[in-house]
Amino acid sequence: MKGKLYGIGTGPGDPELLTIKALNTIQKCGVIAVPATGNDERNSDRIAFSIIEKYLAGKEVLECRFSMEKDITKRREARQHAADDIIRRLESGKDVGFITLGDPTTYSTYMYVHEIITGMGFDAEIIPGITSYTAAAAAFGIALCEGNEALTIIPAGHNANIDQFLDRPGNKVIMKSGGNLELVFEKLKNRSYGEQTKIACRCTMDGQKLFNSIDDYEKSTKPGGSEEDAGYFTIAIVKEKA
Repeated sequence: MKGKLYGIGTGPGDPELLTIKALNTIQKCGVIAVPATGNDERNSDRIAFSIIEKYLAGKEVLECRFSMEKDITKRREARQHAADDIIRRLESGKDVGFITLGDPTTYSTYMYVHEIITGMGFDAEIIPGITSYTAAAAAFGIALCEGNEALTIIPAGHNANIDQFLDRPGNKVIMKSGGNLELVFEKLKNRSYGEQTKIACRCTMDGQKLFNSIDDYEKSTKPGGSEEDAGYFTIAIVKEKA
């Protein structure tokens, strides 16, 4: 009998936000696939692994290396190689749990592997996880959307369409900004959203910082202030003007 693939969301960083279902699934899988996309000790792959590491006794840990190259061919080759490694385990009858920080369906490398493997006829199931932006809203004690409000999730790492996203009605979540964070904040201030933008850095992780406005954030990152993980681990929530 072939094994089953599970895409497992480990939550935003706090080990206590790992769901019971995610934990139960990890415990029943003989193999845990861990994505690897960089060497930074603070990157999402290492954080996801640290959340579940204590539950891995006796399990095979399969490192799946993914390319962050701009060349899409290299990215696809890396995804296929990872899928092939997982398929060999599935064909031997082992269940494989592929972990990802946050939720597997939200900007996760897992979904590329999921599509390849299910396309080959293997069974797969997604175990949802708590996202960073819902954790950030909870930390601020605010609603992401109420009543008829719309919510737009914006990956701000590429700025080609950023203006059209920022001009949409409703509330906005801005994530995965990378080096564009300063540009995005400038555009928000130009739209008079500076005081309505809440910013969470490393939400639920060690070193979490919360800022109630862009001005508060910028003051903290000026020379002599504290240094934040700008970019990947920074979430901005923009509330629509009343």
